[in-house]
Amino acid sequence: MDDILRIAQDCGFAVVLEGRIGTQEYNSVSGPVQALEKFAEVIRDTVLQERPRHDE
Repeated sequence: MDDILRIAQDCGFAVVLEGRIGTQEYNSVSGPVQALEKFAEVIRDTVLQERPRHDE
């Protein structure tokens, strides 16, 4: 989970820890549409890099 929050921050989102109950953390993530677009690109590129290639 920490990786996805770090990626969100790197893309321009504000990530705020709202609270913690036991071991469960509650975060809020907010930002502009441009941050969402960049986040989607990073996730897409990560998935494509990890996908096995079948044309080799």
